[in-house]
Order: sequence, then C-alpha cells, then structure tokens
Amino acid sequence: MGSRHAPLNAGTACWIAIETGEGFPELGEVIAIGNGQLFGDVLPCGSRVFRGIPYARPPVGELRWRAPQPAENWHSVRDCTQFGPAPVQPCPSPGPLPLATERQSEDCLYLNIWTPTTSPAAPLPVIVWFHPGAYQMGSGSQPLWHGDTWAREGAVFVSFNHRLGKLGFLAHPDLCNENGDGLSGNYGLMDQLAALRWVRDNIDAFGGDPDCVTIFGVSSGASSVSLLMAIPDATGLFHRAIAESGGSFGPVGPSTGIGDRWQTLEGAVAAGARWARDRAKASNIDSLRAMSAAAICRAGKLDRDDRGDLFGAARPIVDGHLVEESPFACFARGHQSPIPLLTGAAAKEAMGMGSSLDQASHFARAHEEFGSRAELFLELYTASTDEQALTASKGADGDRLFTWQNATMARLHAVSGFATYHYRFEQAPPVDRDRSYGAFHGASIFYAFNSFGLRPYWQWDAGDRSVSQMLLSSWLAFARTGNPGCDALPDWPRHEVQNPCQMRIGATPTAAEIARKDHIGFWDDHYALQRRQCDPAGDNKTASEHRSISLCG
Repeated sequence: MGSRHAPLNAGTACWIAIETGEGFPELGEVIAIGNGQLFGDVLPCGSRVFRGIPYARPPVGELRWRAPQPAENWHSVRDCTQFGPAPVQPCPSPGPLPLATERQSEDCLYLNIWTPTTSPAAPLPVIVWFHPGAYQMGSGSQPLWHGDTWAREGAVFVSFNHRLGKLGFLAHPDLCNENGDGLSGNYGLMDQLAALRWVRDNIDAFGGDPDCVTIFGVSSGASSVSLLMAIPDATGLFHRAIAESGGSFGPVGPSTGIGDRWQTLEGAVAAGARWARDRAKASNIDSLRAMSAAAICRAGKLDRDDRGDLFGAARPIVDGHLVEESPFACFARGHQSPIPLLTGAAAKEAMGMGSSLDQASHFARAHEEFGSRAELFLELYTASTDEQALTASKGADGDRLFTWQNATMARLHAVSGFATYHYRFEQAPPVDRDRSYGAFHGASIFYAFNSFGLRPYWQWDAGDRSVSQMLLSSWLAFARTGNPGCDALPDWPRHEVQNPCQMRIGATPTAAEIARKDHIGFWDDHYALQRRQCDPAGDNKTASEHRSISLCG
C-alpha cells in the first residue's frame, strides 16, 4: 500500500515517501498545478525533475492537423518520473551530435522541467528550450540537452516537444476549407505557443518567475525564436531571447529553397496538395487522417537534393494570420518583441551541414543561381581544386543558412534601439586530435549543457570545461538581467548601429568586429534582390533593407 497524502492546492509542494507498491520511486516530490498533482524525481544533486507533463491534449484522430487543445485534468497523482514519447520522426542520422533513438508517438505534446527547488527564497529565472532538428527531428528529452546543469546553476529549465514535419506543418486545401478561415499549417508553431502559455500559467509552482522567461533555441529552435519574436500572439510570453545558429530572415515566396526562404500560405497549400497526391497517395484529408503517423512520416521524408523546395509544407509558413508577415519585415519595421536579444553563430557552421560539390559543380551552381554575381561569389567561396570546392560549397550553405541569419537578426534588432548582444562561437570540440574539424553547427550545445560525457572518447580538457562554465555563466546572467556580462568574460559591449561588434567565445574570449563581413554582405545583397523580385513595386521594406545592408560596413 502506498502512503496517503492530502490533496494540494495549485502552486504548493510537499515531499512524500511512497512505498513501491504504487510503482513510484521511494522518494520524490508532489506539486499541484491547475490540471492536477504531479510526482517528480529528486536528483542526487538535490535538483528536482518533472518529466512528461502534458501541456495539451494528444493531437490524434480528429485532432491531427488542428490547433492544440488544453490538456485534460487528472484526479490522482500523475507519475512524472518518465519522459513522454518523442514526436514521430525519422531516425537520427550519424553525425557529431550524439542523438539517441527515442520512443515515438503522435501523442507527443509533453514538457519537462528541471528546477533547483520548488520553494526558492525568490522566484527563479526560467529558460524554455527550443530543440534543433530542422522542424523534422528532435524532442525535448534528448540526453544532449537535459536541463540538470541549468538547474544546478539556479534556473528553472523547461524543454518540450512539438509536432514535426508533415504532422506538424502540413497545409492542404481541405484543411483550409474545414477550418472555415481559409488557413492551414503552422500546427507545430501553435504547439510552441501553447507550451509558452502553459509556462506562464504554471511555472511558479516549480519555483520559476513567469515574468522572467528566456526562450533559447539552436538551429531550427533559433528560427522559432525569431518567428515568435515576430508573432503578436506571443507578446508577453517571454522577456529575453537567445538564438544560436539559426533564424527566419530569408525572403517569402512560393517555395522554401534549401531552407533559406519561407513559404506563403498559398505556396504551402500547393506543396501540401502535391505531396498528398504524389507521395502519400491520398485523395483528401480524410484519407490522410486514416493513415498511420508512421506512414505519414515515411511519405514526408525530405529529398535532400531538392534545393528548390526542400521543406515544402513541412515547417512554419507566413500565413498572414498567426505569422502576419516575415520576420525580416517585422524586425525591419521595429515591430518585433522589444526585448533583450543574444544571438550568434559558430565559426564553422558548414561542418556536418550543407552540400559538398566538386569544382566543376561548384562553378556551375554559382553561375546558375547567381548569374552576373557569380564571379563575386566565387571570389568569396574560392575553389582551385575539388578539395577546396568541397569546403567552399559547404561554407556558402553554412553562411546563408546560419551566419547570415543571426547577423541579420542582430543588426535589425539593434537598428530599432533594442538591447542586442552578438557572438561568434569559436571553441572547436575535440572531434579530431588537432581539432581541425572546428566549431561546427550545434557544437555549442555540448558547452551550454555540459554534455561532454556523451562523447567520452573525445579528448575533452580543462579548456573545454572552462568555456562551458563561461558560456553557462554568461547565458544565465543574460536570463537574469538581459545582459550577458559576467566575471568570466571581458566587457561585452552591446551590438550598436554605429559600433557593430561580437564577442568571440573560445579559450580567450575577445570583443571584436564582425567576422566574415564580406560574406555576410554578399548574402545581404542576394536576399535584398530576391525580396525586390517577389515585390516588384518596392514596398516600405526597401528603405529598411538598405539600412540593414549598410551595417555590414
């Protein structure tokens, strides 16, 4: 028989010892939120973790491809000692990031909370983590980004799942018709908003301050951060933003390119209809809802060679409703969330990402895509041999997908006078003996989460641990105050219009001018031209574009 305890009021907590007859661990903590009572683990370090908390109803059956609905209440104590299932997704590909294969289900809308204490002397800063994975893969429960390190440092850390791929972002004519408002898509983005509203309403029960919430994402997680800063419905749900190695600042049009453009509703609906007909072999939305989630996932597998519309109807779109306008347009007009921003990219974003070409293909692609500007492109991404072309072609994709995105985010935010801090992550993990692989896309995650033990055969050293503590101290200072300055770093000046600078984070951190200015300037001009081609009349974004470009120096 398990021990008995009185029901708790929402926002209260108590320790309980429960005999194993009820299936719970012997020692844990029960807290109460609006939906009911939760039982969580106490970690050896003293922090608490509550796993697998539902923040919305399972999006299954008739709720597939619908906005998330509030989670239902429960009446007994809910066991939150195990993670909920990850969203349905392809198996992770081999790479430098150690990503585990997890239990999956379409019933996936769960979040996890690590907290140093549920009864702090004063409310604690809250970090909400947006995982990477190109909106196709990932979860809040991957061991690489468990939040115990952040809890030990004094923050309440939240991770969560959202729907992915076609299950999370399909736009389709039938969905537009059944919704009555002509809209479809963006369901995974709606999940993110639902998770943030849940945090606002419940995080005080875990010791967190609902008025001091930082959203923090890497790669597609950083793209989500920039989108949320541009969404009016997200206003007030967070108070600081950290965007690492990603953003949503490319032009808007009918297709997604290689992931550097954002689809309109019309473009996504057309892409979704083609996919349903040609790949899923489904004539209508009822047929699609009758398919298993695994079959939807298989039919939604990306064609990595499709540089015209890699992510068609499979990631967020500019629908004119939830996402009223592109993040570039929103930021250029100064209508984004007026909050402190910390953003940057890694020194070698292209490693492990992008396409690799031989010299002939590199030259041919340059002339095909850039026309009269091909020679300038080839001066910046030069290649005299096939080996150099492999590096140059990947470098170009790394710059356009990541480095340029974060530089643009920093510039546009600073132009509006909002507190902006820019960085470049230069610490190379020991992938190889001489660390020549460099600071690759996602490398900072090892340091932000002290996850070195997941690559035990890499030769981590005291310098890596020092950078990890430096980064943690700085990011936590930012979460608390909106300023990343800390004792471990030299003075970190704001990124200003007249003084654009970045902190170079590595063994010897240094505040310096923006790296790769010429490369960033090339992509500034390239995307400005694309925006003008999409809008030949030249709307009121044009002046802002020129102002943005001038900041490259």
